[in-house]
This record gives sequence, C-alpha cells and structure tokens, in this order.
Amino acid sequence: MRRIRVVFSIGAMHGGGSERQMLLLLRHLDRQQFEPFLYLVYKSGPLLNQVPTDVPVTSFDTRVTASRIYFPGLMHARRVQDYSRFLQEVQADVSYDRTFLMTLISAAGAHKAGVPNVSTIVTDPETGFAPVAGRFQWFKRKILHRLYNNSTQVLAVSDGAREAAIRFYGIQRDRIATLQNGVDVDWIQQQATQAIQNTWWTGEKQVPTASAVFRIVTAGRLNHQKGFHLLLDAVADLRQKFQEIEFRLAILGDGPHRSHLEKQIAALNLNETVQLIGFQDHAIAWYQSADVFVLPSLVEGMPNVLLEAMACGTPVIAADCRSGPAEILDGGKYGSLVQTGSVEELRDAVADLLMNASPTKQRAAEAKKHIAQHWSALLAAKRLGQILKRCVHRETS
Repeated sequence: MRRIRVVFSIGAMHGGGSERQMLLLLRHLDRQQFEPFLYLVYKSGPLLNQVPTDVPVTSFDTRVTASRIYFPGLMHARRVQDYSRFLQEVQADVSYDRTFLMTLISAAGAHKAGVPNVSTIVTDPETGFAPVAGRFQWFKRKILHRLYNNSTQVLAVSDGAREAAIRFYGIQRDRIATLQNGVDVDWIQQQATQAIQNTWWTGEKQVPTASAVFRIVTAGRLNHQKGFHLLLDAVADLRQKFQEIEFRLAILGDGPHRSHLEKQIAALNLNETVQLIGFQDHAIAWYQSADVFVLPSLVEGMPNVLLEAMACGTPVIAADCRSGPAEILDGGKYGSLVQTGSVEELRDAVADLLMNASPTKQRAAEAKKHIAQHWSALLAAKRLGQILKRCVHRETS
C-alpha cells in the first residue's frame, strides 16, 4: 500500500522557531505511513543541512526562472502556480504549510491542485500579523480569511493563538484546532554536552571586584517583537543593584535589529557584559550552561526556545504574552511569568532567582520532567500524522 505523500512547505530554513518545528516534524513523522517532501520559496538557511536525508527538498527559486517584468501580484501568482504544479508532479495526498506568509502560497496552490491542505498559525495574529505582513495588509488578511475557511484543517500552536486567529481572521470555530509544539528531548540531551567555544562565556571572573559570575541566555530573531531591548535595560539595572556579581548576557540569533541592539549595548556601557552571539548550531549547550534563560518577547505563539531551555533543566523567566509562555509554564508553576513589556519585572524576576537559588533549581528540575512527559516531538508528530490521515480520508471519502 502506497504511503501518504505529504508536502511540507515554508519560506526557507533559517533559524527561527517555525523552521525548527518543521525539522522536528520531518524527523519524527512515521515513515511507515507517510512519505514527506519539503518545498521552500528560497533554498537557503543554516538549517538546510539538518533536513533528514530521506526528505527531497525543492524550492521555487530553483524551479522557476526570475522574471524581469514587475507587476503587482505577479510573483505571488507564479509561486502559487508552481506550488500547485509541484503537488501534482509528486502526486501529493496532502499539503502542510507553516506561517501565514506561506499559507498565502501553499493553501492557494493546494486548492488549485485539488489537494487537501493543513495550515498552521504560529503566533497571535492580533499582535504578530502587522509587524511582518508587509504591504497590502488589509488585502492579505482578506485572502487569509478565505483560505483558512476553505482549508481542510487549520492548526494553531497554542490555545491563545487559536482564539486570536478566530477573532482576527474570522475563522469558523470548527475549522481550527490546537496542536502544540514539541521538543526532541533525546536530541537536546545530546546537544547539551557540546562544548562552547567562547571564552567570554565559559571563562571565570573577569572583573576583579566581582565575587560571582551569573550567566543569562536568550535566543530568537533580532527584531522588536522579541523584546531584547527590554532585557538589556533590565541587565543594566541589575549591574547597578548587584555590583558584586559579574553578569554575562548572551543573545543568540540574527535579524534586522542587530545594529539597534549594538547601539543600545554601547549606550548602556554593556560591551563587556553582553554579546550578540549570532545563530548557533549548538544553542542547546548555551541554554544548559546558563544560570537562567529569559524570554522577554512582546509577541509569541508557542516558543520552542523556552521548551528547549526547560528540557535542559535550566530555570526560565518568560514574558506573559497573550499566547504561549503561560501554557508552557502552566501559569507559572514551571517558571517565572512577568508582565509583557516590563523592564522592572524582568529585573526583579532575575533578582528573585539570584536570592532564592534552591527553590528555583527544584522548580527547574520539575519543569524538565514535565517537558519530557508532555511536550515530546514524537507525540506532536504522531498527533499531526493523525490529523493528516483524517484530512486525506475526508477528501477521498
């Protein structure tokens, strides 16, 4: 019996949470039942070499010659057409896309090809749509309303994102469900043993007057929505309050706000305290070696980095975004939740952790067990497989 052919699609394989979740799903999808393919708009990104070797990878930019003619909507139409053609070429049984920008292409192409599609909403659109949607936002929102309501199944990565999507896009309630992200706990444990080649981070005290070193790590795309500017202000306050401690803050990731953050670091005199590390293949080892992982985001869907840090047994502090962190931390049971956008609460949460190390470590150990039991990538892939099978059978019955 032929396996179900699933085409996974996303813009590119850069280091964001959606791309990492795509990798996890590709790794753990049951190969006895499914035959996966990966379609990209751009065949680029540091995660490309981590795609499983049995997954064929193709992309719009390698299949279609660039056009010198510019006409509004022409490039989008060509992408939709090519995706539809690709689904027919591989005789796809179902299409799966991730992020609303990819939904605009893939869901439209799947409908054109007559292939059932599953689209995933990865963030709260009421706060996360406008910063990344670009031009013609009202038009894109109108198109997404139609695409989502005509989709075989819409998924959201958290209950908060699902409710926001129902309000923002006008999605019929029976059309959308929640499928939370997962983490590969075994892989994380392996990665946690990797050595970090950075003496600033791994070295002993560099400030003669300091009696201890306290390492803070955070990760994500360097943009305004991730709130790193707030964490920088909080660390500057902490240096003033705890002058006997040498703080080190490592920010992992790349993005358009790098220069803004560099200027802020210089203005706060944090050049010896903070480093913008860039994208890291072994980010897990950084989480493992930190005293605390801090997620200062203004907007989230279901942050993978928070799950990964918890799976390392690292204490965590997270902004209480409208979706994501509170669900992961069970309302604060497994880590500290602070008000979104508050420098003061970020500072005070780190200070509280400094002064209450023992109960913090106990909570982190409980969080590690919780992630292993309830947030595994294998479980997420199994649930997605059940959804994909239902969608195929629904369309063919």
